[in-house]
Amino acid sequence: ALVEVDRLARLVDDLLALARADAAEEPAEPLDVAEILQSRREAWSALAAERGVELRVEGDGGARVRASPGRLEQVLDNLLANALDASPACATIRVETRPGELHVLDEGPGLTAAERERAFDRFWRASSAPGSGLGLPIARRLVEGDGGTIELRDAPTGGVDAVVRYPPSER
Repeated sequence: ALVEVDRLARLVDDLLALARADAAEEPAEPLDVAEILQSRREAWSALAAERGVELRVEGDGGARVRASPGRLEQVLDNLLANALDASPACATIRVETRPGELHVLDEGPGLTAAERERAFDRFWRASSAPGSGLGLPIARRLVEGDGGTIELRDAPTGGVDAVVRYPPSER
């Protein structure tokens, strides 16, 4: 019963996040990507260590994007949760900034092209994946709400490379 209560509570949280993303349009502002990445690394490092996974942040420390406050953090949380769920022990999850892009790469089993396309459908999950199937649809809605794009690619390590692009910020 407690496991089911936890599952239903996560589902309700996901549905509320999706409803908020669909309803509220907050204005985008310039955000420091390195600062946000550092805070998310700190937030997720204990769980990663508990699972025997290394969480590494790499790339351009001066990147800035235009996004609504709090949205980039939520997108990263969804992508990191998926990467942790997919990654075996002793794997490395890399969060990389590249010019105009943010990548979250895992070393899990990966997804087929058809699965990568369906992954953004509400309530769809890969056969072995935990969760409600709402994390990626929420992430897509948040990114697109700020004028960005998100896609899943094959990672060079065999897992998934989640690629997020936001409009650049001049300031």
